[in-house]
Amino acid sequence: MKTLLSFLGASILAVTLIAGCGPSEEELRQQELERQQAEQDSLEQVYEAQMQQMIQDSIAQARQDSIAEAERRSQIEYSNDGDFAVQIQSWRSEAKANEELNMWKNRGFENAFVVKFGNEETGDVWYRVRIGRVETREMAENLQDKLSNEFDTQSWISRLN
Repeated sequence: MKTLLSFLGASILAVTLIAGCGPSEEELRQQELERQQAEQDSLEQVYEAQMQQMIQDSIAQARQDSIAEAERRSQIEYSNDGDFAVQIQSWRSEAKANEELNMWKNRGFENAFVVKFGNEETGDVWYRVRIGRVETREMAENLQDKLSNEFDTQSWISRLN
């Protein structure tokens, strides 16, 4: 019996020590609160990262849309019966005008042409080198910008009859 009491006493002592060594209720609550806060912090970091990615994606899409719109606006569509052309040169000599016309055609402007202007009776005749025949003034402005940027040439827009 003495052994049994010793065993029971030792068991109670062991259980008490084990229970006493573990975290208290307050410590368990604190650990749970810390775990929940860490989880919340982690979720907030993920949310912030997703928001930053969405903002970057939105900026990239806006940039692409802007580029596409600029390209659409800068397109030049030639037309056989367009109302506008860009005049790039004017010569007294028909031969010189045709020489320059060929130069522009060799540069890829197959729609370049020469217009004779003036009064032959007075000798006031000019041969105007033009590129175009486009439908709208905006397209003519786009063509004018292209000529200025690529060939550093001065020009003006002419309305055709």
